[in-house]
Amino acid sequence: MNSEQPTPRSLDSAEDLQHVVEWRMEQRLNALERLIDAKLVNLTTKIDAQAAQVGMALVSADKAVTKAEAATEKRFESVNEFRQTLSDQTKTFIARVEFEVVRDGHARQIADLASRLDKIEGKGVGLNAGWIYLVGGLTVAATVVGLVVALA
Repeated sequence: MNSEQPTPRSLDSAEDLQHVVEWRMEQRLNALERLIDAKLVNLTTKIDAQAAQVGMALVSADKAVTKAEAATEKRFESVNEFRQTLSDQTKTFIARVEFEVVRDGHARQIADLASRLDKIEGKGVGLNAGWIYLVGGLTVAATVVGLVVALA
């Protein structure tokens, strides 16, 4: 087809008119094809940009997941260390029943020792009192003998 626009003077026949109509249709078709091609290029550019953004988002999400997994692993390690510490403490602690038995045994021993000390102190006090009575009695006897000898 002829791409030149016919001049208005050549519209004398129906054939010329048909030629002008075809030419205009071809021009519109070409314009529409250029518009479609431009839109296609624009859409392809946008799709590529979005694909790149999705790729970057996936990389960022992967990094975030990796960091979260590392943090979770550290947290679990510290929790496991804490559990191990508690387990070690549990192994070294005495059981309550055993403690009560030992405590009660010590309480009986302390009470026994206290009663023995009371008895020993009582004997000591008794001996001291006996010596005091003995010395006092000897003093009284010596005084009486001294008075009898002095009066006699």
